[in-house]
Amino acid sequence: MIGYTAVGLSVVGFVVGLTLHLRAFLIFVGLVLIASIAYSVDAGFGFFSTFLNIMAAEAILQGSYFVGLVARSFFSRNGLWSTL
Repeated sequence: MIGYTAVGLSVVGFVVGLTLHLRAFLIFVGLVLIASIAYSVDAGFGFFSTFLNIMAAEAILQGSYFVGLVARSFFSRNGLWSTL
């Protein structure tokens, strides 16, 4: 289950980086933070486990967002992305 969540988060981060801008990304960061806290409390994690859960989710989201930004930059410079 956690693996599917990580893949889903990376896809969301990539798509947001590819199509949207920083303000939309910050909204997703806040939503992931709230969802990670809610999941950790529901699962009964301690403080350190909750912290690691939040850090892992945010790292996956931000890393894939960066890859999406790099892909958008690459496509726009090579004339493959006409909407920018």
